[in-house]
Formats: sequence, structure tokens, C-alpha cells
Amino acid sequence: MAPGVALSALLAFSVLLPYGCSKEKKDAAQEGQQAQPAADLGKEHFEKGVQASMKGQIDEAIKEYEAVLQFNPKSPETYNNLGFAYFDKGDMDKAVENQRKAIELNPNLANGYYGLALALEKKGDKAGSIENWKKFAELSQPHSKWWMKAQEHIQALEGKKAAPAQAKKK
Repeated sequence: MAPGVALSALLAFSVLLPYGCSKEKKDAAQEGQQAQPAADLGKEHFEKGVQASMKGQIDEAIKEYEAVLQFNPKSPETYNNLGFAYFDKGDMDKAVENQRKAIELNPNLANGYYGLALALEKKGDKAGSIENWKKFAELSQPHSKWWMKAQEHIQALEGKKAAPAQAKKK
């Protein structure tokens, strides 16, 4: 499994998704139809997205996360996972766009800053990356594995020591 795929799969499991109500559910309720609850449909697509990410099926993961957004377009966790999927695919512009949307919806979503920092670093935006690594570190558990990785990236970007192994890979 590629390092980026493993990272997105790990981060995908670290959040819970709040699910919303879709227009289809409302319409079905008005017509007296028995419809599967929108939350269940959103959760189903989210879980399929996580599973696809873990298997390295990035295009399938993207499709599933985009399906979740049809039920709840205000889910920061879905935008976050979608951002990681685009990162794994190598599309840094879409990775940045989705991570920014996740942070806009939830400014306290630490994983959003982590994903944004990774994508900006990959794009060569040193200042933006450092800023987001620091924000992630503020919101995460000090001295945890991911906090330590953020510190390594900050130090490397500030020129205080060698770049982390993941940042050196192309």
C-alpha cells in the first residue's frame, strides 16, 4: 500500500461523519413512501469510500465521498477524506480545495489542517504548509505520533533538520 493511501485510510477512520437529510428523503416522506434514511445512505457511501481508500481504489473512494456530499454538502469530514483521496491521486489543487472547504466548515478539524499542510508542501508552498502544520499541532494531542510528524515537517521546512522520509519521496 502506498504511504499516502495508508495515511488517508488511517485519517478516514479517525473521524465520525455527521449525516444530513436529502431532498429525496424529504420528497419520499411527503409522498408517504418508505425510503432508506438519508443518514444511512450517507454513512453507507462514507464507509464505502473509506474501504476503497484502504484498498488503494482512489477513483472509487472519490466517487463515494462525492455521493455523501449529495446527502450532506456540509460535512467537513467528507471534504477532509475527499481531500486526502485527491492527494493520493496526485491532484494537489483538488486536495487543497477540499481541505480548505473542510476547515471552512469546521475550523477545529485538525485533520483538515494536516491534509492541507501535506498538499501545500507537495505544491511547494512552504509558508502555507508551515502555517497549517502549526495549526494542526495546536489542535492535536501534544507528543502524539501525528503531532511529532507535524513537528518534523515544520523543522524540515524551516531548515532546522533534514526533511522527513515521506516529504523526500516523489
